[in-house]
Amino acid sequence: MFERNSSRFRTVVSLRVAIVMLTCAVTSFAAFLPQKCVDNSNSRCIPSFRSEIIASPAVRSKSTSLAAAVGKSGGRLLETAEAFAANVLDETLEKPVLVFFSAPWCGPCRLSNPVVKDIKKQFSNEIDVFEVCTDDLPDVASDADVVSIPTIQVYHRGNVLDTIVGCVAKNILASAITKILEEI
Repeated sequence: MFERNSSRFRTVVSLRVAIVMLTCAVTSFAAFLPQKCVDNSNSRCIPSFRSEIIASPAVRSKSTSLAAAVGKSGGRLLETAEAFAANVLDETLEKPVLVFFSAPWCGPCRLSNPVVKDIKKQFSNEIDVFEVCTDDLPDVASDADVVSIPTIQVYHRGNVLDTIVGCVAKNILASAITKILEEI
């Protein structure tokens, strides 16, 4: 179609690179878009998943074995919807839970891995950190209203307290966690 050294070939390649870069920028920009509210009010938006994936007490007792693998972010990898329900949505959990929704092919997710790992170390005694691969658990991500990755959600007693979409700097995530810890 085009010769490899032609200016037309270089233009097509440059356009493809620009499209990839634009896609990453749009993913990061999604954090500033309004969220879908369950009750259509102006109050803080809460995702519409509740009891449909809450695990039975028998599953909750096995929660440590369900989340044994460690993700690239340093958080424990949740591999089933039951593990997500037991480790994140359980209303009896005392500590806030940071959930990092990502995928192995996602470049911005790979950039966010060290940030989440540093936050896990910084707040090791105050929060639990989990990772959800959206390729493996698309229904969990959908129920959590995750429409773009990377997405970081902070839960406490089964409720979403904060959602951050796109790449985030360590100091921004740390200040969000600090604010949540002060409020609860």
